Amino acid sequence: MAVQLTIPFETLVELVKQLPPDQRSTLIERVLHKDQPKRSSEQLLVFKVGAWPEGMTLRREDEYGDDGR
Repeated sequence: MAVQLTIPFETLVELVKQLPPDQRSTLIERVLHKDQPKRSSEQLLVFKVGAWPEGMTLRREDEYGDDGR
């Protein structure tokens, strides 16, 4: 997508450089998050789990004695 600026791009860059660091960071964050879809890592929740119980497998058949049907 092309953006049409009423000022030259270099002027915009110079104006952004004049912003205080916190406002510059806010501007960059807004620009990045507005136009781009969220990355998978931002959409998914990550859970930290403890140790896996001994003797328990990840296979359903092993835990329930059937084939899952």
